Amino acid sequence: MTIFVSKKPLALLLSASFLLAGCGGREARPVQSTNVGDVSLDCPAIAREFQANERQIVATIQEKDNANAKNAILGVAGAVVFFPALFFIDPKSPERVEIEALRNRNGVLEDIARAKRCPRPQTQIAEVYRRLDNMPAKPEQ
Repeated sequence: MTIFVSKKPLALLLSASFLLAGCGGREARPVQSTNVGDVSLDCPAIAREFQANERQIVATIQEKDNANAKNAILGVAGAVVFFPALFFIDPKSPERVEIEALRNRNGVLEDIARAKRCPRPQTQIAEVYRRLDNMPAKPEQ
């Protein structure tokens, strides 16, 4: 007795994996360094925006750490158990671009504060900045 296995489900599975692989990751959404309304910012507004940017940096770092963990799990799963899982690894690093944009924006806010003779905005995440600055940069792809 011969058992015939249809190749159609396997072909569908592989084609779906390739199609979904293009959906992995997201595009970077960096903030602008300068805004039209910067000239009208007063000292409290500068401080509020500076702190909001720092909160966003922390949230983006957490997102980056979660993405790295997910990529590691998918890499192991793809290598050991299910090869198509490798197509879901996100090779992009939009978080790095967004963090740099937020840091640049905060630099601009510091310059505006200095020009308007406001107190310099104080960072609440100096240790996070040290960690970011000590991380080796990924090669551009």
